Amino acid sequence: MLNRREILALAAMGASIAAFGTKSARAQTSAPRIRAIFETPMEEPFVTQLHLAMTRIAGEKGLDYKYSESVKAADFSRVLRQWCEEEIELIVGDAYGTEQICRRVAASYPETAFTLGSAMGPTDPNVSTFYGQNFEPAYLAGMLAAGMSKTGKIGVVAGIAVPTTYGLLNAYHAGAKEYRPDIQLKAAYIGSMFDPPKAKEATIAMADQGVDVVFAERIGVIEAATDRQMLAIGNMTDQSAINPATVISSVIWDPYPVIAASVEAVTSGNIAAKDYSVLENIANGVNYLAPYKEFDSKIPGDLKSAIEAKSKAIASGEFKVAYDESETKSD
Repeated sequence: MLNRREILALAAMGASIAAFGTKSARAQTSAPRIRAIFETPMEEPFVTQLHLAMTRIAGEKGLDYKYSESVKAADFSRVLRQWCEEEIELIVGDAYGTEQICRRVAASYPETAFTLGSAMGPTDPNVSTFYGQNFEPAYLAGMLAAGMSKTGKIGVVAGIAVPTTYGLLNAYHAGAKEYRPDIQLKAAYIGSMFDPPKAKEATIAMADQGVDVVFAERIGVIEAATDRQMLAIGNMTDQSAINPATVISSVIWDPYPVIAASVEAVTSGNIAAKDYSVLENIANGVNYLAPYKEFDSKIPGDLKSAIEAKSKAIASGEFKVAYDESETKSD
């Protein structure tokens, strides 16, 4: 079985490399260069999805795309300023832990477009933002988990206990309660965006409490779920490749429309600050529940029908998933 890096490498093979020259040429180019900076390793699902989206658009448009992963906060400014001095047209990043650093650099280089994962929103003249939100399909995942649980206990192993995490988990909890009011949720936080050993420990502890379906908000959960014969639901990217016999589905966040809009803005010469989080929903195809694959025949028909109907209702606006940032606690 291919590991995650091998899968990502194959996905990136189609990206073309182009060269650009002076500042005057930069102003006229229809093929902006893209650079991405990631605080966590490529294996982290949020980063995986950003990388795949940028690889895809680079391949489609013949763009020069490169990235730096596992960049420490102390090195963020240096890396960003180097790219700005090279007159890179578009920089994309996961700025949640380095907000002030990214924004200080952006303010010094107003002609460079920045598109950042951020909870602070856009800043004129050149910082656009997205949120990385996928709480709508998390609601569907909650329905799926509740419907597939035999013990009546479902879990979620999450990263950092902050409002943005609660918004995702509460949607998952609400979907589960709608489908099965007596379902019990166990929630655990590992205090990190990337700590697979801790995520595994938390998952094993849940298995010992009778949890048989777990939402893998962080990396490391699925491997432990496999060991303890639990079912799992992936997050951000389709994680069925980790173990197709364990992963029922995944709560997808596909930022391609966000990256495409960012590239179009730079190409057109319009790098005004924009809030791309408005695109992050089921209706725009940024969010969805991944195909069930090996579990398609194992999921009850009424459960699949209920999830499909709810997804359509969410997309049409008939049903609105509440975004609740209050603390998610175990039942």
